[in-house]
Amino acid sequence: MKTKLSTLEHLIDGNMTCQVSVEGCLSAERLRVALDRVQRKHPALRMLIRQHHGELYYEADAAGPVPLRIVDMSSDDDCARERQAELTTPIPHYQPQLRVVWLHSGQSNALVITTTHRICDGMSVLTLVREILKSLHSDDALVPYAPLTLHDIIGDVRDDDLPRHRRVARLVNTWVALIPGSRRPVENKEIYREWSVSAGLSAALKQRCKRESVSMHAALLTALDRALPAAFGRHAPAWIDNPFDGRRGRLPMIKSDMLFFSGGSFKIKTGENIAADFWDRARAIHEETRQKIEQELVNIPGKYQYFEMLKVPSERKMRSIVRLQNVLSGRSVFSFSNFGTVDIIDADAPFALKDFRFFMHSFVVKLFAIVAYSLHGQLRFVYLGDEKRWRHAEIDALQRQFMALLETCVEQERATQPLGTLDVARS
Repeated sequence: MKTKLSTLEHLIDGNMTCQVSVEGCLSAERLRVALDRVQRKHPALRMLIRQHHGELYYEADAAGPVPLRIVDMSSDDDCARERQAELTTPIPHYQPQLRVVWLHSGQSNALVITTTHRICDGMSVLTLVREILKSLHSDDALVPYAPLTLHDIIGDVRDDDLPRHRRVARLVNTWVALIPGSRRPVENKEIYREWSVSAGLSAALKQRCKRESVSMHAALLTALDRALPAAFGRHAPAWIDNPFDGRRGRLPMIKSDMLFFSGGSFKIKTGENIAADFWDRARAIHEETRQKIEQELVNIPGKYQYFEMLKVPSERKMRSIVRLQNVLSGRSVFSFSNFGTVDIIDADAPFALKDFRFFMHSFVVKLFAIVAYSLHGQLRFVYLGDEKRWRHAEIDALQRQFMALLETCVEQERATQPLGTLDVARS
């Protein structure tokens, strides 16, 4: 059975790579079994992508086994080199949308797990990693499910704005038809920066959020909202886009253990109420977040229906559109994703989680984002952005402003522990 990729799936062409470091014994045989079990569960891992007349189609149950490479790791440089190669190399259409590299050296092992944004959002990636690691030591059932498509999300929506959406879609399609194509490939190269805070500061921030009745996301978003204009002044992004998890009953068709590429997002305007008390602003953002998620859940079916009215641009036209978008949008939107607590290994596993790292690379748009998550009781942050947008010195300024705001806002609760910083990773 063949299913045409949605317009959105054509456009969100990029890789997501996790590096999961564990201490303990792994075996190639068991890893192969684990990948096979996970692939049997998820329809998106059993599909291949086919191209026909410039459009892409999924062919169900046509994929072979998930590719697995085993590499002897002699140094951290080997790990970084393999990770970067996996991150920036497109997954061929004749392979499943998942591949794994096992880097091993004695009792130290790292799994470099790469998938595509076309089938996964951030929560989906964590689901994949969790199930692979669990299947390394457990034979608990992984129950297959029917393929989930964008049309399942759209359903039988009754969109009051449908006539207007159709008019807008016709105008956009007419405009796209007039754009000349480009033979010059889009070349994206990101800078990555990773840092963490001490367990003491992480715990103090969590405690203060509870006392102030705001979510951790609202507090981090408030700090970022103030750090961006403090670091960049009038050149700061005008909006912060916040992807959120559509699971947990928000979009009932997306179950908690399913793979899907999007759960929705909302935007917060930067630079609002700068003079307000930090926690007053955090409470306002907390309430704004709640309201915008509720509204976005109502809007998602109609929004996805509108996107399906747009014709998929040719590859050459897409190159021209991306370049035009990069010129027009500049630094207007910054993305902030929060994975929450990364809990991916069971307590009874015969190996221990040493580290978890997350990276993204787009083959289409210019990325400009921070990803936050908590591991072993410590908040961690990953900045990723196109190298032509901000220089290393500018990223340093953003990191300093952001961390200074977090330290200041928990001054009353903060344990007297120094700021813990990871080695900076740049590429």
